[in-house]
Amino acid sequence: MIEKRVLTLQLVAFFANIAVGVVGIALPYLFSNNKNVEKIMSYMNCAAGGVLGGVSIVHILPETGEVLNKLVNDFPLSFYITFGGLFIMVTLVKLGGHSHGEHESQGDYEQIMGYNDAYTNNESTTLLNNHSEYKDEHHKESLKPKNIGSVIMLMVGLMIHDVSEGISLGLCTTFDDTFQMFMAIFLHKWCEQVCQAICGIREGLSFKQNMAFLVPLCMATPIAQITAFFIIYFTTGSGELPLTALVVQDCFMSFAAGTFIGIMFEEVIAVEMTESNSKKSLIFKLLTFLLGFALISSVSIYEWASNK
Repeated sequence: MIEKRVLTLQLVAFFANIAVGVVGIALPYLFSNNKNVEKIMSYMNCAAGGVLGGVSIVHILPETGEVLNKLVNDFPLSFYITFGGLFIMVTLVKLGGHSHGEHESQGDYEQIMGYNDAYTNNESTTLLNNHSEYKDEHHKESLKPKNIGSVIMLMVGLMIHDVSEGISLGLCTTFDDTFQMFMAIFLHKWCEQVCQAICGIREGLSFKQNMAFLVPLCMATPIAQITAFFIIYFTTGSGELPLTALVVQDCFMSFAAGTFIGIMFEEVIAVEMTESNSKKSLIFKLLTFLLGFALISSVSIYEWASNK
């Protein structure tokens, strides 16, 4: 039988991943009234990108394909699946037409986040709730979402990843595997919510409009996880996964790693580290990115040292 502590940990993971997702949603809005909101969001995005890169390259990739590749005579099929995830993620972002570098001015952020002094107090307080409440047609037009396609495509790509990692977590039936997978997801779940929230804000979405993308994204991993776990729990009742489930787990983890690498390059590096940055700004962004990567690396180093 599956251990009770595994069931408990799966339930803890379900609620914890929802909670950390909510934190990721809130972070960009917590700094909305800060005069340096543009820089804060940019550095936040860089840190998130570093974490995503670390999770995919340091944690997920080394653990994928063990069962899947053996079934095909040690052919590295898992790496092809990873490339497929990367290719699909990049394609979705490109089809969305994300306008890299077009929302870097402080004025854009002031309009979107609602603290431009030129607006009336009533307009400023209602901006994040509903753009249509503006009485001035000029302001309505200027605050109309610029490119909703990029927001949708990013959400689709992230949703594919979230469902993949949720299923991978749900298929874990030993305590150690469950804990390691849970921590890997928990440490980066906030990052993708930050990326999605910032994308929506930069494209001019109101708070209410952005929530329509962020809430489903927040719930994708927990729902996929708990669904997969209970299917295994009630069908096998043991701590041993059938071969089919192990193959499915390898496929989803490989695919999830590819989507994260795609997000890291297309939604972080390509957006934040452009020619418009000063050398000083670029250096700080690179260091912030490396800091996020180092966070995940330190966890892996600790796990390695603990097993010695």
